[in-house]
Amino acid sequence: SLSLFGGPINWPLGFAACFAGIRPADLGLYSLGVFSVTPYRFAALPPDVVELERHRAIFPREPTGGTWISANDAGVCFALLNWHRIEDKPKNDTLSRGLVVKALVAKFTANGIATALNKLPVRKLRPFRLIAILPRERRVIEWRWNLQRLAIRNYEWQRQHWFSSGFDERRAEVERQRVCNAAMVQQSATSLMSLRQLHRSHSPKQGPFSICMHRSDAATVSYTEVTVSNQRATMRYKSGPSCSNGAKVTRTISLPGALLYVNPSFTSRSRDVAPEIQKARRPFD
Repeated sequence: SLSLFGGPINWPLGFAACFAGIRPADLGLYSLGVFSVTPYRFAALPPDVVELERHRAIFPREPTGGTWISANDAGVCFALLNWHRIEDKPKNDTLSRGLVVKALVAKFTANGIATALNKLPVRKLRPFRLIAILPRERRVIEWRWNLQRLAIRNYEWQRQHWFSSGFDERRAEVERQRVCNAAMVQQSATSLMSLRQLHRSHSPKQGPFSICMHRSDAATVSYTEVTVSNQRATMRYKSGPSCSNGAKVTRTISLPGALLYVNPSFTSRSRDVAPEIQKARRPFD
């Protein structure tokens, strides 16, 4: 699952693999939290600051070297969800979806991201949903790969929600959306603490559909939280489920420039990123 959350300038915007939201008043301040759930994934390496050719970035690593979440010194964040609703698999050899975010960590514009995505061997990747948050452009963009079409969808700068589940994705979306909606009724729902509490939620009951997921055949292996202000990007990482009290690893990078809002308008719509790989159109939902 994936979560993005925010409010006015003194509110964080959270992004965690399970629920996500933004408010129009957010100008260069947001938080992002993602937790990783899998029946077979090994524990990841905690986040570290990586020096790139022209930028710096923070991200945890899977044993294979890939990652599912990152933040760079332009304030841009990426998070990747497995798209379980699409059950098809690549016909030939498959590559790890962890290479997607790793290939994008230094990108800081929507055009740059799209160009880099089109250069990836997507036909060897299982279905995924990639979320990008670009505070300078004040945009939230989702790319979806269903083995036939790489599509893009722009979201308005307001609260959004994304969910992923290998158990029953459709039902998980309904159950977790209901919990998120109920949480937002509370007056304190826009604080970073409330975001963390939401990610520890076992409503309606602890199990495969609660945001803090618990199953006998799978485990929540980590929780990652990114907070971006005009001055810095901070990533906090904790192994184990969100409800646990494990030790956290914190890494911070400074941002060389203010996160000014420079893109006053864009439409919320879908379009093809790479028409040359389109074979069939399949609706998002």
